[in-house]
Amino acid sequence: MYRSHLLAAFLCLGLLLSPSINVRCQQRTDSQLPVSQSTKSGISDKLYLPDVLNELAKTYHVIFNYDTDLLLNKATTLGINLNPGQNLDRILKKLLAPYHIKFKRSKFIYILYQENTPVIPQTNAGNRQASLTPNKPNSSPQEKTEWHLRGKIVSTTGEILPGVTVLLKNTTTGTTTAPNGEFSLLIPPQAGSLIISSIGYVSQEFSFDKETVIAVNLEEDTKLLNEVVVTGYSTENRSEVTGAVSTVKPAQLQIVPSANVEQQLQGRVAGLTVISNGQPGTSNQIRIRGFGSFGGNQPLYVVDGMPTQNIQFINPNDIETTTVLKDAASASIYGARAAAGVIVLTTKKGQRKAQKLSISYDGLYGVTDPGKGPAILNPQEQADWTWQARRNDLFQTGGVNGPNSFAGIANGQYGSGQTPVLPDYLLVGSKAGVSAAAVDLADEQLKYNTNPTNGDIYLVIPANKSGTDWYKAITRVAPLTRHTLGFSGGTETSRYYLSLGMQQQAGIVINNNFSRYSFRINTEFGITKKLRFGETIQFTYISATGLQGSVGNPLGNSTNNNSSVASDENDILTALRMAPIIPVYNSFGGYAGTAAPGFSNPRNPVANRAIHAHDLNATLHVLGNAYLEYDLIPALTVRSSLGGTYFSNYTTSYSRATYENSENIANYTYTEGSGYGLAWTFTNTAQYKQTVGKHEISALAGIEALNTGIVRTINGSGLNPFSTDPNYITLSTTTAGTTRQVNSTLNRGNAFYSLFGQARYSYQSKYIVTAVVRRDGSSQFGPHYRYGVFPAFSAAWRLSSEAFMKSLPWVSDLKIRGGYGQMGNTNYLSSTNQYDLFASNAANGYDLGATNSIIASGYYTSQIGNPDAKWETSITSTIGLDGAFFNNRLEVVLDFWRKDTKDLLYQLALPSVVGVRASAPFVNVASMRNQGIDLQLTTRGKLGIGLGYELTAIGSFLNNQIMAIAPQVPYFTSGGTRLGTPVVRNEPGHALSSFYGYRVMGLFTNKEEVAAAAIQTGAAPGRFRFADINGDGKIDDNDRTYLGSPIPKFTGSLNLSLTYKGIDLSANLYTSLGSQIFNNQRWFTDFYPSFTGAAVSARVKDSWLPTHTNTSVPIFESAANFSTNTQSNSYYVENGSYARLQYISMGYTFPSDLIKRLTISRLRVYVSATNLFTITRYSGLDPAVGGLADATFGIDVGNYPVTRGYTVGVSFGF
Repeated sequence: MYRSHLLAAFLCLGLLLSPSINVRCQQRTDSQLPVSQSTKSGISDKLYLPDVLNELAKTYHVIFNYDTDLLLNKATTLGINLNPGQNLDRILKKLLAPYHIKFKRSKFIYILYQENTPVIPQTNAGNRQASLTPNKPNSSPQEKTEWHLRGKIVSTTGEILPGVTVLLKNTTTGTTTAPNGEFSLLIPPQAGSLIISSIGYVSQEFSFDKETVIAVNLEEDTKLLNEVVVTGYSTENRSEVTGAVSTVKPAQLQIVPSANVEQQLQGRVAGLTVISNGQPGTSNQIRIRGFGSFGGNQPLYVVDGMPTQNIQFINPNDIETTTVLKDAASASIYGARAAAGVIVLTTKKGQRKAQKLSISYDGLYGVTDPGKGPAILNPQEQADWTWQARRNDLFQTGGVNGPNSFAGIANGQYGSGQTPVLPDYLLVGSKAGVSAAAVDLADEQLKYNTNPTNGDIYLVIPANKSGTDWYKAITRVAPLTRHTLGFSGGTETSRYYLSLGMQQQAGIVINNNFSRYSFRINTEFGITKKLRFGETIQFTYISATGLQGSVGNPLGNSTNNNSSVASDENDILTALRMAPIIPVYNSFGGYAGTAAPGFSNPRNPVANRAIHAHDLNATLHVLGNAYLEYDLIPALTVRSSLGGTYFSNYTTSYSRATYENSENIANYTYTEGSGYGLAWTFTNTAQYKQTVGKHEISALAGIEALNTGIVRTINGSGLNPFSTDPNYITLSTTTAGTTRQVNSTLNRGNAFYSLFGQARYSYQSKYIVTAVVRRDGSSQFGPHYRYGVFPAFSAAWRLSSEAFMKSLPWVSDLKIRGGYGQMGNTNYLSSTNQYDLFASNAANGYDLGATNSIIASGYYTSQIGNPDAKWETSITSTIGLDGAFFNNRLEVVLDFWRKDTKDLLYQLALPSVVGVRASAPFVNVASMRNQGIDLQLTTRGKLGIGLGYELTAIGSFLNNQIMAIAPQVPYFTSGGTRLGTPVVRNEPGHALSSFYGYRVMGLFTNKEEVAAAAIQTGAAPGRFRFADINGDGKIDDNDRTYLGSPIPKFTGSLNLSLTYKGIDLSANLYTSLGSQIFNNQRWFTDFYPSFTGAAVSARVKDSWLPTHTNTSVPIFESAANFSTNTQSNSYYVENGSYARLQYISMGYTFPSDLIKRLTISRLRVYVSATNLFTITRYSGLDPAVGGLADATFGIDVGNYPVTRGYTVGVSFGF
């Protein structure tokens, strides 16, 4: 159990100091006077010229370039004022005149030379100038094979700029400027150019030809928001986006050492929530701006123009851009599948004019620590509390609660008497003459029988009196390895990117493993000046073994795309239920279990893990897209693309016969299946862009046809193969006859045909208007409602471009925008929903011959159709603000939004008259509203010591509410548990998946309080006292009420990035507030009668006793009734709020001068930690609880937790 805890601090072990950069003010010799002789107001006495120039360089932020011998042993006694207000040229003339030294100035570089010695000036193109002093013989830069280029970088206002990136063009060789704005870079012999960039400033390119010193002025970037945003069908400048759009940079994703892009997005986008699943090889749940449906809330993914609902196959290192479309203004162009939001991913393409092949490698190794399980009683404590339960039973029934209370009371394992005694052995079955106190193991081994078909079983199990930690027994420190090798390059007319990826990850639960191997190739060619061709294709092989839960559809288009959601039979929960006195193995090396009397029915989770160790889910996945693009005229481009997803899937499942449990399996069952599927998309667009004076007009028109996936599967199962070795088991080796079964399925997928268009008008990039419309037709609906139209309109006003804003120079960019539109949702609806379906070969009880004895086989109705189902339609409205202030050092993105969804689809229960075999159709029954506020604040800059920082705070407020349900359906329930009644109710006026039951007001303290309270079945001291909600004096169904919602009211994060020289530090703190969790684990571990003899939570130490009444934990007793453990109530509902340090990472990028000797151009090493601590009051393993479906969200039945991990990695290029 995780209680609130913190790791106190993170200690930076040291800063690696790179050499400071000289400015050609040469070092002092031993004969030079120390600088300390200078005073605060000036320099006096006799000082050597190099020292004086050094002080002047610091004061006036300039560079002095001169030959070493020029100032050798030269000094001055002049009093020089260091006030920057003094004219530097005059000071230099007075200082240098006695030695006949002249100077020449180029920007802030001063070149000193002896009078009558010629200066060789060199001037580069553009507004940059640089001059060189003559060099000594044999030291000319032109004669060097490699040489140092030095310079200084300031803003146009003269501000020193530390931390500016200086890169050789088309390479990864570079450096950053020192705190004084200066840099030094080792240059190869060939001429080239530099790319100089810094946050908040316009990047510049400078050509050079072996001069030794350059001066650069960077202009402030007043259009930082003009980065290109990829929206799928088109690209837009960020400053002109009128919808709610967020982008995530690749570097921000790759900081998180996860194999899953979904997990990397957590805490990076306002309004986007990731409900993580700790099991490798399974999907996560992503929700964008709330829950807009009873199912199908997973967003649409668009990968290189190809729509999909599963991105598990994507290697995160291949991603170039990530764009999240959150409202109708940005996403409605995707129409019928965009209601839950759209995430657009593009992969790397290479660089044109790269001149040479670039090779990159990224690798990491890490481990995941499962942590500790919840606290349970040890064997002696459990025995003692078993006796205490008997005392409490007698107390409730009026018996004597004293030392003589146990006459005639016995327990199958702990004996009889006043105190329990732990046995030495747990005996299974019976054998005359054998005593549990003295067992001859050698003799008993001869009688050892583990075959359930051979009669009675007799086992000898040594009792583990110290206690088995079953959570520890089924978990492990799990390794993670990932490698990505990339190749990229390009010519004048083409570019390419190729990558090979491998990831192997073990789950924290034993025998749960995941592997992914990927190969990607992206190319783009300019066939002519007007015609272009490109393609992206990825081959991925994914293998997962020992999964818990369903494996889902590899195409990602199944009704439930969240794989591996736990049931209450999963091995994690079973480990929390196993009595600690039971060991993992029996005396003869076989598995121990609950077959001995008195331990209820959990199964040995270690044995179950071994049984399913070879369960396999393997998929070969191919995703590709090819396109042709042609410029009909300079302003008009047509594009045609064809993309597809193909998969081939193979699964096996093994379930051996068991002997060690109280509920055993008599037969060995083997299941094998395979399938394949194909989804495709064919898109044709025409895009027009034209600028006329101050007016910019653009239009997009398109037509698209797609199929979500034609899938065929075949599955077979059989019993008792002749060999139990997984390497030799096939269906043909199982027992022939009726026990061997084979079935197959064919799903034609859902077909769509769409027309869409977008028009945009911009005046001076100041007033921007956008209109979008899409018409979708889908095979999922009947002829009356087959087509849907989804329009959207948005506008933006860029205030910062107005004349009246010029008086506010601190406003770099400011835009107000608003949008309104509609989107559709059909994610979880089958094309067969519109039809009545029939099935055969099922026995029915209809008396055809009036014989009252014949059961006939025939056809029956398996599904009731609904040809009048409509599209779910989400209507969104957004008012937002995008701002940048103080030279882009502060960015603000603020959105107020609302999303109303109508015609929600749901399968309501059918009346009994239609029979028990028919499934219900999806019908339009409800409407729902989500509304909230999204805020993102980013501040960035550099401190004087050269420390660069970026801090982003993200916050999202959400309110979810069901607005209406069909009149004939006031509410519907879901989420049945072992409590016997559903714990979730969906009703107008409340949030989706709200918990419903009795509110616990406390515990009855005495019989007098019971008598005075409302009539309640089973009421007694120490038991739950429920609230009389309607005040009628009795507790019944009418007193059930809403107990909370699993949907958080606020989610937020803090993302910190620090850089100093080559050192970088990144961290993310994520928080989720205002949610509740239904902890169903408590039913298993907190109540004695739930599973008598199973493990018991340590919470019972605080349970109610006649001498301990100030507690919320009920009395520990044998009774199971309305007032104890049979009803859904608020005891199970816990605060799900938490704050988690999701990751912290520290890396070091080696200087280019150093790694040049290794023939590589870039080298970075790093260490990171994930989920280092979680602050929460939740008592379960992990407060980030998901669920099988959105209508049963937030019920914890032993979900696979997200735990702490540590990683080391390296990245280099050459």
